[in-house]
Amino acid sequence: MRHWLVKLHRYSGLLLSLFLVMAGLTGSALAFNDDIDAWLNPQFYHLTSTGSRQPIDVLVVRVEHDYPQARLAFISTEQDANAPLQAKLRPRKPNQELAVDTVFIDPVSATVVGERNTKAVSLARQNLMPFLFRLHRYLLLDKPGAIICGSLGLLWLVTLLIGIALAWPKHRKGWGKALSVKRGAGSFRLMYDLHRTVGLVAGILLVISAFTGAVMNLPDVARPLVTSLSPLTPPPKEVAKAPATEARPQINWQQALVAAQAAMPLATPARIARDEKNGVYQIRMRKPDDIQEGGSVRLFIDAADGHVLRALDPLKGSAGDAFMGVQYGLHTGQILGLPGKILVALLGLLPLLFTITGIAIWLQKRKSETLVRARRLQQA
Repeated sequence: MRHWLVKLHRYSGLLLSLFLVMAGLTGSALAFNDDIDAWLNPQFYHLTSTGSRQPIDVLVVRVEHDYPQARLAFISTEQDANAPLQAKLRPRKPNQELAVDTVFIDPVSATVVGERNTKAVSLARQNLMPFLFRLHRYLLLDKPGAIICGSLGLLWLVTLLIGIALAWPKHRKGWGKALSVKRGAGSFRLMYDLHRTVGLVAGILLVISAFTGAVMNLPDVARPLVTSLSPLTPPPKEVAKAPATEARPQINWQQALVAAQAAMPLATPARIARDEKNGVYQIRMRKPDDIQEGGSVRLFIDAADGHVLRALDPLKGSAGDAFMGVQYGLHTGQILGLPGKILVALLGLLPLLFTITGIAIWLQKRKSETLVRARRLQQA
């Protein structure tokens, strides 16, 4: 049994090596996505104008006027006081391609100060971090890529669990040897000790990373499984309205934000979107002790009268809501703040270490097996 587990671990690791190195290194960079992006593109994160901010409705009108070929998906509402706000655009037609899908707008002057296409395959400064994100999560293939990444993540999870089982000491006294790197014992022993020791030390964290990545990339699989164990609170569906002549929103964006702030006075609105079809504003709220930098609570505001239709706080819902709600925070490390992000950045370097040490072990094993076969043939 152990013989076959060793082979399965070895060859699944070799098969996944390029994908894991890519995912690990891009994940390390993405742990500090905003910080790196701000360093590369200061114009997206620093205002040059001063004064009072325009109401958000003025900013929405400006974006919709300047980009008539697109519709506004959402606009950020809470960033650094000295930073532009970010507006995300979506195509109006299913097969339409946008030259620009992200706009940075000065909230003081209501002028566009930057734009980019996050789907551009480019290493240019303005495109680098969105490119790395799409490569990390989608392999640049959107939904099919997400399915591939999620599936490979599950295979990585199995590979990790097998590796931990193989490295686990049989007796308590064996832990000292398992968690040490013997010096001066040759390159093969060094590679083997590094592979085993680091795998045992970081194994559980890597398992969490692989598992959360698979869950987020395979929601059509994960959500039904979670629902079978604990119900997930759904967002509100269509809001019953009166006649179609009155279907247009009766409160504006700013009023929706005021309603959200009144509902959660200790939280900060992070971004707002409007579902015109269903007559609902969706506002992402960030609590002081939130598990996500972008906020984990979603408020749904009736666009007709401003009352709260539903508040989805993953930590106040069912066990299923909590489970799904913490996946992003765990995967990115944001659930632990800065220490968590540093930890994730370091974990992202480990697949490269495992690939180097794993290939070195494999090559040495092959060399030894070849020598053994050659000796047997000579003796025959």
